[in-house]
Amino acid sequence: MDHSICAVIPSKFTSIPQHKIEEMYALQPRLARAFFWSMLVDESTLREWIVNIASRQADQRMGHLFCELLIRSRAAGLTTDHGFVMPLTQQQVGEAMGITPVHTNRVISKLRQEGLISWENKFLKINDWEKMKKFSDFDANYLHLDKADPSLANEV
Repeated sequence: MDHSICAVIPSKFTSIPQHKIEEMYALQPRLARAFFWSMLVDESTLREWIVNIASRQADQRMGHLFCELLIRSRAAGLTTDHGFVMPLTQQQVGEAMGITPVHTNRVISKLRQEGLISWENKFLKINDWEKMKKFSDFDANYLHLDKADPSLANEV
């Protein structure tokens, strides 16, 4: 890897040696196809986030992030209504978005004041899904989750 990763919540992980991965590709074509599909979705997500950083204001970028996290949480069966557990702190969200803690706080305050989100006790809720999608220019097609779960085709 040419990068590092870290977990912000307790996590378990493993390392798979390269030769085992190559063996899985050879012996399990469906698994190889799933890994390839995952890679294509990662590339699609990267392209979306390049657009996000280059052409959206911080409040729109954060709204976009929250929309994406809601859709991903929904796909994993981890949502309640239009909300999900948000283990990240405001500071961590700001760091991920490349904005200062003060700016992060202002952006979150704006999203709250406009009635778009509620965020209390590590639970984030998008109060007005349609308004948030429009505000943040969010279209979940880049996640390709409708292929995995057709019920996600209408984005929540």
